[in-house]
Amino acid sequence: MPRILIIGGSFGGLGALKSIIKKGQNLTQQLDVTLVEPKLGILNILGIPKAVLDPEFAAESFVSFERANVYWDTFRLQEGMPFDTKKVLRSENGDNPHIGIFGEELKYNPNLKLHFIQGHVSELSDTVARVKIQKLDKGRLPDRYKPTNEAEEIAVDFDACIIASGRTRNWPLDPLSSTTEELKKEMTESADEIKRAKKTVIIGGGALGIELAGEIKHQFPEKEVTLIHPHSTLPPEPLIGERFKSHTLEFLQKLGVEVLLNTRIKAEHDGGVLETTDGRTLSGDLIFWCNYKRNNVSFLSKNFPSVFSANGDILVTHQFEMKKDDGKIIDNIFAVGDLADLPLVKTAGWAFRQGCQAGNNATELVLTGNKSSYETISQEFLHKGGMLLVVGMDQSICEDFQGELFVNDPEHIKMYKDYRLSSMFSTYGLTK
Repeated sequence: MPRILIIGGSFGGLGALKSIIKKGQNLTQQLDVTLVEPKLGILNILGIPKAVLDPEFAAESFVSFERANVYWDTFRLQEGMPFDTKKVLRSENGDNPHIGIFGEELKYNPNLKLHFIQGHVSELSDTVARVKIQKLDKGRLPDRYKPTNEAEEIAVDFDACIIASGRTRNWPLDPLSSTTEELKKEMTESADEIKRAKKTVIIGGGALGIELAGEIKHQFPEKEVTLIHPHSTLPPEPLIGERFKSHTLEFLQKLGVEVLLNTRIKAEHDGGVLETTDGRTLSGDLIFWCNYKRNNVSFLSKNFPSVFSANGDILVTHQFEMKKDDGKIIDNIFAVGDLADLPLVKTAGWAFRQGCQAGNNATELVLTGNKSSYETISQEFLHKGGMLLVVGMDQSICEDFQGELFVNDPEHIKMYKDYRLSSMFSTYGLTK
């Protein structure tokens, strides 16, 4: 039977899964789909700048798979997980419809078999994934969050694979939590650290660093916040215009954020002391490294060492097929979202949309072998801007794909009061 593997269950993986369920409405042959993801739900990563300050908001931002409106034929958990599988198993829920993209009800088809594994891929070949059923140590985490139990490893065969494993950042900006309860506990620790700090230093002036600085200053105007950025303008997105960047800097300064441009950190020493490359010394009670990010693609290094661009992203065609640096296409493996090497601003919305398209393409490949029905990323969006930032909740800046600028648009500010959490539910077919 045809088999599709989805690596990662956030926005890109969710888009792929929902797209496959929709295409599977009229299946006359069995199709097996397996999703591998360490979390037991979907975290609204857009809201991280607020979540690290507000544990209650963080808990709201995590949508358990109990509320994802997807029913699984098998659901495999890590040992000791407090999760009621009866709420997500098809055998316990009869022929309940799936809720698809934009809240559309999708009928149950017994030919479509869905399998979930709580784990992470350690190695990928062209037809087999090695999956570890163990918490994932994502980046430089405090010791208390590192996995301690030895992982069980299994093999998952596939005919097509969609890689949507995203990026890793430093704790707490990339929580390790698998459940709502774990996330709330993690973010309580983070919020306490921020509340205790008199001076917070944020290194990296990308979207995350900018919004985090704005959020801290918005909630705690009396605190000192310094944002350090290695370039002369921010954010560093090359597709974004200079007017957008100048407005962003003005917004930060208006809030009282100290912005140090053209400043690189050489080393961090004990006591929150930072040494710059030009010999200066800076310090803070709490330091956030927002410049650190790493694609979760180490599982490709053994069998696919030549599929990476210079910046570490995965080389892909405009149909999201993975390809080597010599141009050879690996047509049964697709990559989407932040880790796909496409000339787009990296956003959650783009990850979901690409996941939907890759889900369609993978299904066409394994069922028909016909690429004529593949979906292709629209040329009109390539090499364009398309970015929206909130800086302190009451200030927003947006550049659309035509280069038009929107400053403090009331609708944008309203949408980002909860970092678009409200719009997640109908768009992605989730239950509040």
